Amino acid sequence: MTKKALGKGLGAIISTSPTPAAEIENIVVEDKNRIREIELSRILPNPDQPRTVFDETEIEGLAESIKAVGLIMPIIVRENAGQFIIVAGERRYRACKLNEMKKIKAIVIEADEEQNFTMALIENIQRADLNPIEEARAYKLLIDRFKLKQQDVAKRVGKERTTITNSLRLLNLPEDVQNGLIDRKITQGHAKVLLSIEDHRKLMNVYNQVVENGISVRALESMLNGTKETVSAGNDSSQRAVQPKSSQIKKMEDDLISKLGTKVEIKHSNGKGRIEISYYSLDDFERIVEKIK
Repeated sequence: MTKKALGKGLGAIISTSPTPAAEIENIVVEDKNRIREIELSRILPNPDQPRTVFDETEIEGLAESIKAVGLIMPIIVRENAGQFIIVAGERRYRACKLNEMKKIKAIVIEADEEQNFTMALIENIQRADLNPIEEARAYKLLIDRFKLKQQDVAKRVGKERTTITNSLRLLNLPEDVQNGLIDRKITQGHAKVLLSIEDHRKLMNVYNQVVENGISVRALESMLNGTKETVSAGNDSSQRAVQPKSSQIKKMEDDLISKLGTKVEIKHSNGKGRIEISYYSLDDFERIVEKIK
């Protein structure tokens, strides 16, 4: 009866509130009689684990801690055909495996597929373990697999609906840019700005500039906003079209933009003109000067 009651309570927590993962675990482990010793060979990683990148240094540090003081917090698993699927605690599992432990403390719970996945998602998000793309993919999987609305996902993970929407938008970025976000070549702030570029070729060109030149988010915003020019004709509400530049001048601009990593405009007329190079901070200015040198 106790097991059934705890299982029901856990299901309610998972499905209706943004209770922190640590609190969820504490609720389950209150009953010490539920802690079991399970062979490590019978435990399998969660196939729905949203997190795909694990910090090996962090795992090694955790392994050393467990070796010194033991596994204090049992992992949580669910039984499936004689084996046990991890619901929460995959880092602890990996650390114990690294220590070549034969058995591990675990608590077996009853959780359906959606509860299992949601709990893993909550644990990782609230412990800041997912990179932005992993988080977005996890949300999409919840929506696609369980036919949930963004609002439903938001309630389950304790986020605003707009946060879910903005996260999902990251999956519209080209794969190379998504990988750049995973590898921390760019930040989520960069990614949000890049989403405003509709032309794929231009987006990739700008992305490469950001990576190669270490352009800040603010500088990137200014650089893109600076390319949107219109010339007003007095008080007339109509706008005068800017004379198109020759392909040769445009290519020179693109080459300079690529080399300097900032907005460059060539104003050419009747065989003469000027080159305008934009910078957005003193650090940016010094960087550009070094490039020119």
